Amino acid sequence: MRPILAPLGKVRHVGETGAGHAVKAINNLLAATNLLAAAEGVAAGRRFGVDPGVIVETINAASGRSAATELKFPQNILPETYDSGFALALMLKDMRIATEMARSVGVPATLGEQAVELWSRAAAELDPAADQTDIARWVDRSRNP
Repeated sequence: MRPILAPLGKVRHVGETGAGHAVKAINNLLAATNLLAAAEGVAAGRRFGVDPGVIVETINAASGRSAATELKFPQNILPETYDSGFALALMLKDMRIATEMARSVGVPATLGEQAVELWSRAAAELDPAADQTDIARWVDRSRNP
């Protein structure tokens, strides 16, 4: 399958059948949880009077940096395009898969489950076609009516 999948991106063998699906779901759970935390942090900093761009630049020069602050905020959230190309509903689906998988093998996913709950609320309140980066708009709106 490697020659067929290679044009789509990096191919990494992670284990037996189903392992790739598990790792993808875990990765998306981590990415979504981080994006939510970054959105909350930037919203709090903005309310404190700090420019969101300055917040993101500063975080990216410090230990809090992540794909959310290095890519999604500068490319999709700060310019308010909210167009990363990955639907919020699909991210939520993967988050649920990851937390259910963790439960099925006896691993607590307390933070992941809390993130799923918040993303579920966002999904219920946003347009069904919302992009994953719309979570930042939701955080900003829901925490500051």
